[in-house]
Amino acid sequence: MSKRAVLFVLTLACTSALATAGQGARGRDANQSGGAGIPPALAAMADAERAFSRQASETTPREAFIEFFADESVNFQPDPGPARERLRAQPPPPPGRPAFQWEPRTGDVAAGGDLGYLTGPVKYPQPDGSVRHGCYFSVWKKQPDGRYRVILDVGIQPPGEVPFAPGFVRSAARATGTLAGSRAEAEQRLLDADTAFSLAIARDGAASAFRVVMHPAARLHRNGALPMTTRDEAVQYLEAHVKAMTSEPLKSETSASGDLGYTWGKATVTGSDGKAVPGYYVRVWTLGAGNRWQLVADITPA
Repeated sequence: MSKRAVLFVLTLACTSALATAGQGARGRDANQSGGAGIPPALAAMADAERAFSRQASETTPREAFIEFFADESVNFQPDPGPARERLRAQPPPPPGRPAFQWEPRTGDVAAGGDLGYLTGPVKYPQPDGSVRHGCYFSVWKKQPDGRYRVILDVGIQPPGEVPFAPGFVRSAARATGTLAGSRAEAEQRLLDADTAFSLAIARDGAASAFRVVMHPAARLHRNGALPMTTRDEAVQYLEAHVKAMTSEPLKSETSASGDLGYTWGKATVTGSDGKAVPGYYVRVWTLGAGNRWQLVADITPA
């Protein structure tokens, strides 16, 4: 079972990944409680992730997922649907399953503190003593009661352990623009930006389209590869491994401050082997220079 609901059940096509307190409950360094460069809202969001991890260790992952997923949360099984309802319908996991481990290592939050994302490594201890590695990516939203809860959670299966900087650090892919107009207008502009991006992918190819819209410090997560953490790495990967790609946005939402948002939708990726794999993607965007949306993370497990 995976940290986003019992391994592969919570996300399947968009393979989930997070996990228990293992690394996340190791202790609290300066960054974990809001050290230099970490906005208080981002520190609080990361603390919520660690609490999620601890509860998964102390009770069961299923109970923790139900507690820390928002009512509006979505998962993919393989199609999108209400995550908490699906979790409640699942039977409790069998006893004796080895605890899997995760912790937040980087992310960012909107200026208003209501919306953000986190990512980090996952370790799945196996019965034979070996360890399988993963990398999770989650979008968090502040609830009316002030608590942070997960609204989207996807993950990938990399070929090995995923390297991250020590401790917890804020992503360098930050917003530089400011909200112009209403939040509804910002969300429509974001949806329009992702629609235009999807058209560019189909017309110009994935590598070319991503090169145009990605922040220089953007992340690209794909199954079977270590996460790319710069635009240049992402473009090189897409040039080598993606023959064709289509995508269609189905949902967009921005923060109240209008400087950070996400989209998700359908995607079909045709690899260099010519095999077309359908699935769903999650993208996170920040407002850049000229109030233009720039892509800071793309997770397409297909």
